[in-house]
Amino acid sequence: MTEKRKDKGIFPITPISKLKARPFPQTAACLIIGDEILNGKTFCFNLGIDVKRIEIIPDEEEAVKRLSSKFDFVVTSGGIGSTHDDITYPSIARAYNLSLKYHQPTLDRIENREFIKKYYKSEVIMSEATKEAYKRMALFPHPSLVVFPNERMWIPIVIVNENIHILPGIPKFFRGLLSEYGKYLQSGSNGREGEGEGVISERGNKFYRRFVKTYHPESYISFILAETQKEVKDLGIKIGSYPKWTENEKHVIVSFLSREVNSKLVDKIAKAVAEKIDGILIESNKL
Repeated sequence: MTEKRKDKGIFPITPISKLKARPFPQTAACLIIGDEILNGKTFCFNLGIDVKRIEIIPDEEEAVKRLSSKFDFVVTSGGIGSTHDDITYPSIARAYNLSLKYHQPTLDRIENREFIKKYYKSEVIMSEATKEAYKRMALFPHPSLVVFPNERMWIPIVIVNENIHILPGIPKFFRGLLSEYGKYLQSGSNGREGEGEGVISERGNKFYRRFVKTYHPESYISFILAETQKEVKDLGIKIGSYPKWTENEKHVIVSFLSREVNSKLVDKIAKAVAEKIDGILIESNKL
């Protein structure tokens, strides 16, 4: 999910060594604030983190605390803009009895003239009202950990209670931050100064998935899939089927999901099932 770079960024990123070592997250929850939509599940899938729950809620303090207590890695999306209804930072601060404090490095980025010119495609003189609105986006729960993973974005990821990661809801910014944050999770160092850069002491076992496409209806292949699932259930392999209807054709995609350590076994089972259902193995970008 690495974002394609078009140009070099203008902001320094947070060194990986600045974050303390902690176990690699095994479970994750995505908290979608208001009506924002995110694709955090893809990010977690690529890292081998099992997304257990996705919630779409109004700005609620209770939900944040509940998810933080149950999951290793919690992501919130939305509610951190400059308007009156962007209340994620104060809501999470209240949930943990924290104060709110302006973060000077973020304020400095907001006022960066090169950024303003690049962002607005012209030289813009900010009014005092506009500056105050922007400053709302640098008023963070205190104490918190502030990470700048993307050199082309002034927006940071604000981390509260060690596992709550507060991100913007705009898909471009959300993806840009989360895709770059992966390296902070995947580093193998213990994160102690003088012993290399890193925050995670162990790496997750990534997911592995294969797809088979068939033109038979689900009713025709259901028995074969059910029998195969029984055979591989104890091996940690999940089989799913998904009908696809388009104007041009109707087909079914069969998914075989496990961990990377089982990749050869998944390949073998997918090929065997493909033969039984007159299917073909396809890549995920061909779905």
